[in-house]
Amino acid sequence: MLVSATINEARDFAVEKHGGQVRKHDGRPYIVHLDGVAGVLNEHGYRSDEILSAAFLHDTIEKSDTTYDELSDRFGETVAELVYWLTDSEKGSAKSRAIQSAWRLSRAPWDAKLIKLADIIDNGIAIVSHNPEFGPTFLDEKRLCLKKMAEVETSKLLRLPLFQKAATVTESASL
Repeated sequence: MLVSATINEARDFAVEKHGGQVRKHDGRPYIVHLDGVAGVLNEHGYRSDEILSAAFLHDTIEKSDTTYDELSDRFGETVAELVYWLTDSEKGSAKSRAIQSAWRLSRAPWDAKLIKLADIIDNGIAIVSHNPEFGPTFLDEKRLCLKKMAEVETSKLLRLPLFQKAATVTESASL
């Protein structure tokens, strides 16, 4: 995958911000997830600087000391806005948070939805493989998210190969 200096800078920033963090389901360095999300997007033909930069940065506000202003100043308002839409900040029970997140993401800009679909694919595969106890719960939440996105975007989203792959991954909980 050919990447620009901007995308490389976003990846390097994410590596720094996620420091010693590891994926809780498999213990691998957190950057493995971010590389996975960017790889899924690239595989489906989404290669813009803004989308791939936001893919690498999508968890920085939620999982590090990164601020919206920091992202906006360094990577531009468009990338910061995409990260904002992808940041889970909901409160309440697990069920309530899942519903609120699905509502937020259903109204997110198209490019944020693309990143979320790639995130669902990468996380879904990893979680089902490495944490089968949590897998069904995670995938139930993501099916709700896909349903709410599809209600807003209708057939435009349903025809998208990236959406179809995310739907297939979320169905693996019932296999």
